[in-house]
Amino acid sequence: MSDAPAPAGKARFPRSFWTANTIELFERAAYYSMASFMVIYLKETLGMSPAAATFLNGTVLWGLIYFLPIVSGTIADKYGYKKSLSVSLVLITIGYLLMGNLQGFWPGLTGAAAGEPVNYLLPVVLAVVFIGIGGSIVKPCIAGTVQKTSGRHATLAFGIFYMVINIGSITGRGVSYFVRTSHGIPAIFTYVATVFALLGLAVVLFLYKEPQFVSDGIKDGQVVKSRSLGEALLGIVTVLKNARFVFFLIVLSLFWFLYVQLYNLMPLFMRFIDPNAPMELYTMANPVMIVCFQLLITKLAKKWTPIRSIMFGVAVTTVGMAVNVLPTLLWSDVTQKIDLLGLAIPAAGIFMIVSIASMATGEMFASPRIYEYLGALAPKGQEGLYLGYANLPVALGSIVGGPVGGALFQKLILDPRNAGGPAKIATLWLIVGGVGICSFVGLGIYNAWLKRALKKDAPAGA
Repeated sequence: MSDAPAPAGKARFPRSFWTANTIELFERAAYYSMASFMVIYLKETLGMSPAAATFLNGTVLWGLIYFLPIVSGTIADKYGYKKSLSVSLVLITIGYLLMGNLQGFWPGLTGAAAGEPVNYLLPVVLAVVFIGIGGSIVKPCIAGTVQKTSGRHATLAFGIFYMVINIGSITGRGVSYFVRTSHGIPAIFTYVATVFALLGLAVVLFLYKEPQFVSDGIKDGQVVKSRSLGEALLGIVTVLKNARFVFFLIVLSLFWFLYVQLYNLMPLFMRFIDPNAPMELYTMANPVMIVCFQLLITKLAKKWTPIRSIMFGVAVTTVGMAVNVLPTLLWSDVTQKIDLLGLAIPAAGIFMIVSIASMATGEMFASPRIYEYLGALAPKGQEGLYLGYANLPVALGSIVGGPVGGALFQKLILDPRNAGGPAKIATLWLIVGGVGICSFVGLGIYNAWLKRALKKDAPAGA
């Protein structure tokens, strides 16, 4: 099979396109196999506080993954995707392997006696940094390959790419469930995440080839040059000088604040309700919804403006969070088991599934249109620069959302229960839902602001 871009009119992609998607499938399977249990592992197995666990998972891990592509993409362009992917997957593999074997190796290295408390902070930070840096390199390499090999079929190509991400997510969570229930939480990292990461590395080493359509070549008659590291850092300054754009990023980060709770607050809460809660199965509702309904929702919202679609997605996600208040109104004991399709699930767990499905629906309406909207609001001639910072809201939402979610859980759930009183469940979810309302209102304000600015700048008589 040729590795050149497909001719116009034919939706046929070169081998490097499919190889890149295979790598993405394995890498995402690795990541999502452990994502639902990361904070649980740090809290329950390693004895960290909710605030520390969510800080490491949200602020450090997610922050690195979504912030560093600003510079890691430039580095990948300079040294080549294959070398960059090889290094990234080696780092990721080491991180997962280290995380899964802390209890076996770290006490011995520190000389801790049997039964003596062990501080796992240093190796955990090291593992998280490895996974975060590695993940930040994978993203621009795979997305770059998809872009370079898609030809005139970029929409279809990125649709396939998005679907592969979610298929990898489902695969990782499914395998994780069976391994965890048989061998415990650390086995997720050792036998699932590590193995999937190694499979991705093997594909890179033996099958992946640099895409022929390179960033320094000719595209649509224009010379496309790779940015230097200095230019990438300067670009941050340029973007942050745009007050309207910064306001939009902040408002949008509130939406991602909600989303990151799927892997921070929600696992902690469900394990509080049910100590044996299979979080990978609960969170699987997210990728399953996306795989089943993304094309339908894309078609449904096709005639909507980007901002309308984004605001609707934020609203649905906010309602999904508020749904978790209902069990406290309907049952005196939210841990009460209810039969659902032959399975005994806590009352709060049923509404948690609805909440996660609502978040997936909101993501499907909002996420694909964000890039479109960012490209439209960017100053003329700077569309590419601004789109390069499209992940900043995710980074900001993660950096803040992780530790705040952990702090809310400690303050409203654990502290009252430890003091002998009832957990403030309704208060918890109303506060989180309030963040979504702020995002929705902020987006409305921003859109009105933008319209006035465009009207003011329009030529007379336009």
